[in-house]
Amino acid sequence: MLSEVESPDLVAYYPHHFQFYLFVDEAHSIGALGPHGRGICDYFNLPPDSVDLLMGTFTKSFGASGGYISGNKALIDRLRLRSHAGSYAEAMSPAVLTQIVASMASIMGVEGHAPALVNGSSPRPTPAATATSKDVVPHLPLHHPYEHLGPAPLELLPKWLSLPPALRDGSEGSTRLRRLAFNARYLSRGLRRLGFLVYGHDDAPIVPLLLFNIGKMAEFSRLMLARPTPIAVVVVGYPATSLTTSRVRFCVSAAHTKQDVDDLLKACDEVGDVLNLKYNWTRESWSLEEVTRRAAELVRDDHIF
Repeated sequence: MLSEVESPDLVAYYPHHFQFYLFVDEAHSIGALGPHGRGICDYFNLPPDSVDLLMGTFTKSFGASGGYISGNKALIDRLRLRSHAGSYAEAMSPAVLTQIVASMASIMGVEGHAPALVNGSSPRPTPAATATSKDVVPHLPLHHPYEHLGPAPLELLPKWLSLPPALRDGSEGSTRLRRLAFNARYLSRGLRRLGFLVYGHDDAPIVPLLLFNIGKMAEFSRLMLARPTPIAVVVVGYPATSLTTSRVRFCVSAAHTKQDVDDLLKACDEVGDVLNLKYNWTRESWSLEEVTRRAAELVRDDHIF
């Protein structure tokens, strides 16, 4: 948020007031979090204009390339004038722009269609999304409450872009968001119940499993790749992390099925026993069979944790 220093001592020492800006990088949240897939602000029920700069990428949820920065006109004009990326980068190709527009349309829906119902009910919002803005962040000076504007107007799409009905009415996007939310929460909570230490939010599609010992990174990757169904994983260590927080990052998508996540949990359970990676002693551990059997309960019931 844009604010000024209130301390009289600091103001006296520094003649000019400070300005503080809130930057949010939504590389892993845009198109993946929130009841409407609109990222952090949508998930926490906050108005986007309460964030000074919202940044994201088109390489993940949208399956394209490039990225974006959004903010007020003065900031964006300054970035266009002073940023080398804007001055020297090449323009996006028409094919990439088409992919981005089609992906956005599938998430938002067009022509005023409401999101399709799943099993006779609308997509289940997260607890944060059902709360009021003041309940979520009571100290945040909001300009106005978050308001979902609904599907995109048809005139925003190029005249020549023809979308299948499931993409046009937003039903496929809604289904994918629900499936991704299930996969992310099931994997994160399942790993915790198996005894692993996992960083991050339960609903985030990026699930970091802590390995801690930098010497176990390569062996974890090799053991996962050597399984009957090879699993390629991304291990991350120093200098991307501190020396003591080496990890493996799992990235789930809506294309993964429950069986895929079950297979991954089984592989982690077995490799974790071999490498002694189960450091989570703060809660009761479950067996692999119990985790897979109680998957629906694990995902829905917040009181389990």
